Amino acid sequence: MTAGVLVCLLSALGAIRAPDVLHRLHFLTRVTSVGTPMIAIGLAVHAGWHLATALLLLCAAVMLPAGPVLASATGRVARR
Repeated sequence: MTAGVLVCLLSALGAIRAPDVLHRLHFLTRVTSVGTPMIAIGLAVHAGWHLATALLLLCAAVMLPAGPVLASATGRVARR
C-alpha cells in the first residue's frame, strides 16, 4: 500500500512539473495503471476477505484497463 501511495505522490509531482497536457497525462496514467491497484491490493491484504475487499478489487480491476483508454482519448482531444 505504501508503494502505491508513493507512486501516486510522485505522479502528482511529475504532473505539476510537466510542460504540457500530453506529458501530464503520461504521469497521471501511472496512477490508474500502477498506483490504484497497488493501494487496493494493500488494503485487501490488510483488511482480510470481506465484501468490501471484493469491491476494492473490483474497482481496481475496472480501473486497470479503463484508465489508459480514457487517457488516450483525452490526449487525442487535447492534441486537436
